[in-house]
Amino acid sequence: MRARARALAVMAVLAAGDARAATPVRVEFHFQPVPEAQMAIWLEDQHGNFVADVLVTQATGKLGIANRPGEWNFLSSWRAPYGPRVSVLPVWAHRRGKTYPQIVFFDDADHDSLGWHENSSSLENYFCRPLEEWEQGTISLDTKTCPSPKSFKTDKGTFEPNGALSPYPPRNDLLRLDELDSPDVAEFADLNELDSVTAATPNGDGPEFVVAVLSPELLAHGPLVAYAEISREHDENSHYEFDRDNDHFVDPRLARYGIEYLGQPSVVYRVAFDPLRRKFQGTTEYAGYGDWDGATGTLHPPDATISGEDGSGADRLRVVTMNGDTFRWGVFSYGDGSEPDPGDGWGHPCKPRELPAVADLKARVTEFDQVELTFEIPAQDDPDFALADVRVYQIVGEDPLTEAMLGSAQEIAVAVNTLAAPGQPSTLTVRELWGDYTYQFGVVYTDRCAQRSALASVEVTTVAQKFQTVEGFCFLATAAYGAPWTAQVAALRSFRDIFLKESATGVDLVRFYYAHSPPLAAAIAGEPVLRGLARVVLQPVADAVALASWSKGQVAAASDALGQ
Repeated sequence: MRARARALAVMAVLAAGDARAATPVRVEFHFQPVPEAQMAIWLEDQHGNFVADVLVTQATGKLGIANRPGEWNFLSSWRAPYGPRVSVLPVWAHRRGKTYPQIVFFDDADHDSLGWHENSSSLENYFCRPLEEWEQGTISLDTKTCPSPKSFKTDKGTFEPNGALSPYPPRNDLLRLDELDSPDVAEFADLNELDSVTAATPNGDGPEFVVAVLSPELLAHGPLVAYAEISREHDENSHYEFDRDNDHFVDPRLARYGIEYLGQPSVVYRVAFDPLRRKFQGTTEYAGYGDWDGATGTLHPPDATISGEDGSGADRLRVVTMNGDTFRWGVFSYGDGSEPDPGDGWGHPCKPRELPAVADLKARVTEFDQVELTFEIPAQDDPDFALADVRVYQIVGEDPLTEAMLGSAQEIAVAVNTLAAPGQPSTLTVRELWGDYTYQFGVVYTDRCAQRSALASVEVTTVAQKFQTVEGFCFLATAAYGAPWTAQVAALRSFRDIFLKESATGVDLVRFYYAHSPPLAAAIAGEPVLRGLARVVLQPVADAVALASWSKGQVAAASDALGQ
């Protein structure tokens, strides 16, 4: 079975009633999500009162995608920087009963625009510049690479002046305040209290489970209800069918940028269980769905508008069969120890142990945006030891990674079944990095008993992304547009190949360009204002070239057709 576990200690500071157990109780939450889904897991009592968070994926809980500057229905793209995704997990967000200051744009640029904030913003360490629709497939799906590494800047936002509130927390990954940021940014991390329950977005490669240790104070609430909410962008069907231009906000100044993201609303599963009873409880039926626009926390009852297959709608949690039980959402409690193990396959024996840090942690740069980590999980003397989870953290900067910084570090999903056995070296490739950045990486692991190792860390600096090759890319155009694969750079390169290289004068112009362009490109590459001016000059040329290239292609095709 392919499985990956999450081990989290749930600490609840709540008013306790009559104590039901004097010691903590372990509970496992089992599920198999589709890839690239956002999830939240939480507990309520029998009366519908929120009790505790168990897990929330880091894009929502740590990177603030649901509470950030911009219009809520802004078009999307890979790692889109603006537009609060208020429909991501609305049932969870509203049922928690917590609110945060709503984040809006801080600068004085166009607040209805995706791309006009660079000149008054600070460097971005996660989100990418807005992508054109064709780039979404070429870049995000194929290479998973930001098109403007180390040069894209974003407005981190400020508190809404009139005191508006959001049920979602702001981002929690910013360790330093830049002079271009609002002073409010310094408070973001203090407002976001979800450090201990955030997790990487599941890779969806197999069944997963989360281990939660429920404190006696939490157990005093009596039997509980475990909820799981899951959403995924652009999960459309005939009942939830949206149009890019009519249903989303299209930036009038960057109309070609962005893709639609709206689709079916989030889907919620629930299972009632008594933590003090040793038992598995599961369900294949979803309990309801949230508002498609995230307006409220209403849980709408199931109906025919929600899909149920092919990883869509209710099938975002796949059907799993384990130990003779079939479910989409399942909960196993170890109970209070008064009941014997019936030998049904559920559960794992535990005893207290200290887990040493991983050994021989090393980092090697393999590409400008990739780093290979090697490490060894120490062999254990206990025959009952079972590896449940390995977490890899990354953060940008030269300060060594510490336990106190993990709340702001990004987490990388690791499939435990791809790692070597304890005592043997494991290799893991970390992708989607930025060139010429210093990264701190940290590794911890947990066992099936929710016991966690010490942190091991290592530093590495990636190599710069190389845009310049004499016959490959256009220096000034690449510097202006941020990457060699943009449509404008491709058009200018085509102009060079199709038109200029066909004449002696054109060849001389190309040679002159290659001789004198690199210094100019280097000068403008890191300056947003100069890059913007270069784009203003080059854009009409690129548009004309694209039209001319298309026309020439059409004529050639017609000639070929006549020749046949």
